[in-house]
Amino acid sequence: MDMKVILGTFFALLFVVGTTLSIFPAYGHASPITYNPTPNSILDSAQSLPDEVAIVFTERPEIKASSIKVLNSNNERIDTNDLTTLDSDKTIAVSLDKSKITPGIYTVNWAVLSKDDGHITKGSYVFTFEDKSIMQNQNQQSNLDMSRSTIFTENYTSSDNVVLNFSITPFIVGQNNFTLGVNHENGTAVKNIRNIFLEFNNPEKNLGPLAETMEKIGDGIFSKSGSFISQEGNWQIKVTVQRIGQYDINHVFDVPIKN
Repeated sequence: MDMKVILGTFFALLFVVGTTLSIFPAYGHASPITYNPTPNSILDSAQSLPDEVAIVFTERPEIKASSIKVLNSNNERIDTNDLTTLDSDKTIAVSLDKSKITPGIYTVNWAVLSKDDGHITKGSYVFTFEDKSIMQNQNQQSNLDMSRSTIFTENYTSSDNVVLNFSITPFIVGQNNFTLGVNHENGTAVKNIRNIFLEFNNPEKNLGPLAETMEKIGDGIFSKSGSFISQEGNWQIKVTVQRIGQYDINHVFDVPIKN
């Protein structure tokens, strides 16, 4: 067969395949875009507390196979279990039973089935409600808790001799500071770090995953503050260290915590 005919047929096939593939949109999983209330936010009065928790996704959730559950620190639901679609078919919401809301940390557990690609995604985030009228008593109690608390600290050495030093202060249910030191065995800081992620899970209470990005505060030192440990129990905190030019380091720290 003539070479020109072969090449012509080959490029024609490439064109047909490319055109056919371009007909089908490329979908990703349904991922949250915006939240109300926002993650890790502190609401300081009943007036600022919304009537519902609403989440906007990148794809359309199937309402019959999706859920939003709002839990207090005792793992009790304080929503009214009336999941609905709002203005956009990519937004779902559940109403809050404000009679059940008292100052404390609340966990939003969500799970959605995407109408667009058929995949299930899930996640969690937290927000805090504070009542200024009783905040002084709470602050006094918080200071007492901190004075009684112990600091969690644990080390892990990777297969390529990078040492992760993970600590939680004051190691209580509620607001904590999470610190990670990333060093070589000789004590020098690892500098080729792109990102460090924390993922919080409490399998016993079906909480998580709750993902956060740590902030760099110095060479080989990263930190993040928040009320991510929203309930007592056995937490699993996965640390992922993304390095430039090297494999990621992944390790799960088992963190048992009591009120």
